[in-house]
Amino acid sequence: MNKGVILLLITWICTACSEPDNACLNDRLPDFKAWCCPNGSTVSTYHFQGDLVQVYQPGACGADFPSYVLGSACDTLGFLGGIAGFTDIQGVNFPSNATFEKVIWSN
Repeated sequence: MNKGVILLLITWICTACSEPDNACLNDRLPDFKAWCCPNGSTVSTYHFQGDLVQVYQPGACGADFPSYVLGSACDTLGFLGGIAGFTDIQGVNFPSNATFEKVIWSN
C-alpha cells in the first residue's frame, strides 16, 4: 500500500472519530451561547468511565450555575457544581475519575 493511501486512511479514521463530538457541539453550542456568561465559559472534553464526555461550564457570572456533562451520544449524564456543589456523575466522583483532554470552545 502506498504512503498516500495510508495517509488518506489515517485522515479519514481521525475525522470519523471526531464527528460525534462535533455534531453534539454543533447541536448544543448555539443554545449554550445564548445563556452562558459573556466570558469565561468553556466546553471541554474529558475521558470518563470509558467515554469521551463534554463538560459545558457556563462561567462565573452566575455563582450557582451548574456545569452540564454530556456523553458521547450527546445525552445529559448529570451536572457538576451549582448551589448543591455536585461532584458525582452517575454515582461516580467526576473530579477524581475524569481525565481532561482539551478545551473545544471558549469565549
